[in-house]
Amino acid sequence: MRADLTRDGQPFASLPCQSYFETPSSTASVLFVPFLLKPNESWSHAVGFFSAFDRQTEKTYRSCISRLKADIRQKLDAQPPGSKEWVEAEPDAVAPFMEMFTRLFNLEPGEYSVALTVTAEPGSASYSKKYRFTLFESDTVELRAQSERYKFGTFIAFDDPEVAINIPLTEDTA
Repeated sequence: MRADLTRDGQPFASLPCQSYFETPSSTASVLFVPFLLKPNESWSHAVGFFSAFDRQTEKTYRSCISRLKADIRQKLDAQPPGSKEWVEAEPDAVAPFMEMFTRLFNLEPGEYSVALTVTAEPGSASYSKKYRFTLFESDTVELRAQSERYKFGTFIAFDDPEVAINIPLTEDTA
């Protein structure tokens, strides 16, 4: 599976399917690998499309995440028992993530088209469908603002399902 995106008619990204959720209630995804379906079988799971970091970025990310988690854990452990106060990581532990965000963020306002392609064997069983969505300036501002929560470890050490942006996806019939 692959998702090919364009923004305002220009090629934007080609994202392979890298993970999926085994059940609707799963809180963590698992590695997506090719699989076999028999005739008349179906497969329906939430999937993650993304490009993996290059080796150096991955190495830096893993090192920095370990440091950030240790800093937050130390501060949480120092709190009185039962405390539910959020703790902030030290600015120098958060800085590498802010730099990566600044360097890699690319969800700018525009009209997006997504071609979802499922490659199968034989090739005649492959499938493709197009969708579209619009990112408005307010969506981009909201997405950028989420990086302000990095100091708490949000979206780095853990996800926050309470923070979501709903962007309608419609079938592209053109």
